[in-house]
Amino acid sequence: MINCSENSIFLITIDGAIAMLRLICLSSFCLAVVAGNAAPQATQPTAPQAAQLTAPKAAQLKSPPLTQTQLPAKKTELFKPFTGKIIANKVRIRAKPDLDAHVVRQMNKSELLLVVSEEGDFYGIEPLKDTKAYVFRSYILDNVVEANRVNVRLEPHVDAPIISQLQAGDKVQGQVCSMNHKWLEIAPPKGTRFYVSKEFISNVGGPEYLAAMESRKMQVDELLTSAYFNAEAECKKSYEEMAPQQAIEQFQTILKNFADFPEAVAQAKEGLALLKETYLNKKISFLESKAELSPVAKEELLAKHNIENKDLFSDSSSKLDPALWNKRIQKKENLSFWDTLEESLYLSWTAFHSGKKFDDFYAEQKANASVLTGKLEPYDNEVKNKPGDYILRGSDAPLAYLYSTQINLDKFAGKTVTVLASPRPNNHFAFPAYFVLSVDLSE
Repeated sequence: MINCSENSIFLITIDGAIAMLRLICLSSFCLAVVAGNAAPQATQPTAPQAAQLTAPKAAQLKSPPLTQTQLPAKKTELFKPFTGKIIANKVRIRAKPDLDAHVVRQMNKSELLLVVSEEGDFYGIEPLKDTKAYVFRSYILDNVVEANRVNVRLEPHVDAPIISQLQAGDKVQGQVCSMNHKWLEIAPPKGTRFYVSKEFISNVGGPEYLAAMESRKMQVDELLTSAYFNAEAECKKSYEEMAPQQAIEQFQTILKNFADFPEAVAQAKEGLALLKETYLNKKISFLESKAELSPVAKEELLAKHNIENKDLFSDSSSKLDPALWNKRIQKKENLSFWDTLEESLYLSWTAFHSGKKFDDFYAEQKANASVLTGKLEPYDNEVKNKPGDYILRGSDAPLAYLYSTQINLDKFAGKTVTVLASPRPNNHFAFPAYFVLSVDLSE
């Protein structure tokens, strides 16, 4: 049995610990060598890698793609005004962008308008230059609006469509309405819009195109009026005094340079044909009076004239109207109040009957007229807005107020008559008012 002292045990324990420590260190060294031999050789990073290594860390983090709702909203593009051309006949212009809205007027193919906005299936347009609007005179003092939200209406009565509003302090220029003196006739206020269906409009250019065409329209109207005036003056002269060349050149200028105004071209053709026809007839009469024109020469002259002017009328059966000059040059001096009123009614009617004349207007009036019988008396009371110059009186009481621009009613005063008459505004007087189309004596 081995006998070990305490000191011997202590020494053995220390020696063991030292040996264990040496073993651990040797193991760690060996592992380090093995790890070093197994590591791959370091290489220089490529250019993209270098850029990645030097780029900020935040930049290397990719954000998730934006959804449709997260994308920034696109700015609404402003509507670009343009000149629109009507591509059909009897296209309705409405007070609002709705098929049930009030019809302001009708326009025909090739007419132009200024398109300034759009709402759904409609374009918003500026009112045409001949459009009239009406505001109640009680709200206007010295051309200044005295109240807020004053309605501007399409016609001079309270049931007419509202097309705009005026505010206190707004300035207006106008004239007393001839049909109803309680209303002021003005131009539609700035910002007033009417509407037309998009399907009937073609874009033909910017707003400047409309301005250019309006300028050309004024030019051709002035040229046509001058040509008619000169032609009429020449046709009143004898053959020896006639010098029709200036008028002929004016008509030919219209035919050559204003083909985009077919109505003016048609009138120029008609005027030129009448001028040449008149000149030829005067020439023939002059030569015959001098016994210098044989029947054969006369036939040759007529044949030459017909060949030279065959293009002036597409319809060879058309007859020249000797009263053409008077129809074109209407003398509007000294028009009475009733003339002005009738012209205003006619112009309102033509908004829905493009190309129609006064005769067409009164033909329709006659078709819808009423027959009245009574004693005709002058109505001489000096009152404002009186709806007629005469009263048709029945056996017990007045029946109606009457006036006419076609018939001299004065020669029937005091007589019992039967009249064919068309209704007119009575301006809130006691009895209805009529325009007299024809008169027959009943006695």
